[in-house]
Amino acid sequence: MLEPSAAGRGLATRTARVIIDWAIQERGIHRVGWLVASPNHAGIAVTRRLGMTEDGVLWEFCPPRGQRLDVEVWSVPAPEWRAGS
Repeated sequence: MLEPSAAGRGLATRTARVIIDWAIQERGIHRVGWLVASPNHAGIAVTRRLGMTEDGVLWEFCPPRGQRLDVEVWSVPAPEWRAGS
């Protein structure tokens, strides 16, 4: 979650892009995954801008705070990421 004054500037997308590039290019990661609570529309928008695919939903998943939320699982395999870069 970003500081409210930083929201809407593409910072999360750009930051995630740098981290994914590093994970794939430098660390040799084959698939990058992203978990995002279904009510987090901004987070889901980031996954879409990154070209990720929704793999499924963890229904009533229990994150660390104990609140049960549906959590979407998104990912991008390295070959697909490289093709889109």
